Amino acid sequence: MPKFKLYIATTIDGFIAREDGSLDWLPGAEPGSEVPEDFPETDGGYGEFYSTIDVIVLGKKTYDEVMGFGVDWPYPDAKAFVVTSDTNFKPQTDNTEAIHKLDDESIQKLKQASNQNIWVIGGGNIITQFLNLDAIDEMILSQFPVILGKGIPLFPNGPKETKFKLIKTESFGSAFVNLTYQKL
Repeated sequence: MPKFKLYIATTIDGFIAREDGSLDWLPGAEPGSEVPEDFPETDGGYGEFYSTIDVIVLGKKTYDEVMGFGVDWPYPDAKAFVVTSDTNFKPQTDNTEAIHKLDDESIQKLKQASNQNIWVIGGGNIITQFLNLDAIDEMILSQFPVILGKGIPLFPNGPKETKFKLIKTESFGSAFVNLTYQKL
């Protein structure tokens, strides 16, 4: 059965973006952003992770942010679902449809669309909604040694208590660590 997986970059203080949605603190995340010379030549496990995914779910703000990067759609081989309350939303990418409400019914629809696993990309509000529906099975948090002080939190709006266990840690020099958690 497909699992819902969260794989996301976060700061030490638990932010996934600046207040304006910018990812400029994340090396190489935005076009034109520089990667430090000592940054390890690795994808941090992304390629291996993505090979297990056939469905992605993201909020409209995150979708718009990705579309604003001015690059080709980075998930052409995955079925995409954009969560939005905007009933007039028209996806600009192939193999993409809207979900207007996250509930048990839409969770089942996502599971039926997947033969592998489902990546919950973000943003924070979507992540909290999935947690509140008991629909995050695994989390891979790529934690970068940055403190923003304010921004878009990883888990906004008071998600319900959910217990996870740490099953794996990977260090990528001084650049970042991946912390993999599995829901109990």
